[in-house]
Amino acid sequence: MHWARWFHAAGVLTGTVLLHEIAHAIAARCMGGTVREVGVGFGPVLARRRVAGVNVSLRPILLGGFAAIEVEQLPLPRRVPVLLAGPLVNIAAGLVLRALAGPVQPVALPGQRSRVEVGGLMAALAMLTRASAAGPATLVRAAGDVNLSVGLANLAPILPLDGGHLAAAQLEAAGASKTLLAFFRQITAGVFFWMAFRVLMADLARFRTASAGGSRAR
Repeated sequence: MHWARWFHAAGVLTGTVLLHEIAHAIAARCMGGTVREVGVGFGPVLARRRVAGVNVSLRPILLGGFAAIEVEQLPLPRRVPVLLAGPLVNIAAGLVLRALAGPVQPVALPGQRSRVEVGGLMAALAMLTRASAAGPATLVRAAGDVNLSVGLANLAPILPLDGGHLAAAQLEAAGASKTLLAFFRQITAGVFFWMAFRVLMADLARFRTASAGGSRAR
C-alpha cells in the first residue's frame, strides 16, 4: 500500500538520525559529559520518560530526532570522540546495510542525471518510497546509502555539522581568539544555510524534471 511506503521511508530517516544522536549520547556519557535529553521526532512533547538518568521524549513529527548534550563542557581530548561518534556510527551502519542488501540495483534520486548527486529531505523521502516499492533488499540498500550519506556529510567542517564543531574545537585548542572563533562560526553557519538552500532548490528542480518527464510519457 502507498501509505506503507511512506511509513517505511519515515522509519528509515528517523532510525538514521536516532542512531546518529544515540551514538553521540552514549559517547558523551562515556566521556563524562551531560546528556540533557534524547528526542524521538520533532515538535511539541507528546510523552517524556527518564531512562538511565536521561530524559527521553516522543514528539509527533517522526522524521528524525536529537540529543541535547553539553559537549562544550568537555575538554578537547574527550570532546573529539563525542563529536565523531554520530558520523562514524552512520558510516559503519551504511556499509553494513549495503553489504546485507547484496547485489541489488540502487534507487536513484528523482530526476537524477549523474552517478553522484546531493539530495535533501524531499529527495531522500521520494527515493526511499520508491525503494520500498521495489522490495525489502532495495529498501535496505537505500537505508545504507542514506546512513552513509548522513555520516559523510556530517564530517564537513562547517557549523552546525559535527565536523564544524570539531574544527571549532581544534581552533580553540590551538589558541584561536574568541573573535576568530566567532568569525568561523558565523561564516561556516552562513555557508551551511546557503548549501541547504541550494539543496532545497535542487530537490524542487528534480521533482519538476521528473514531473515533466512523466507528463511527456503519458
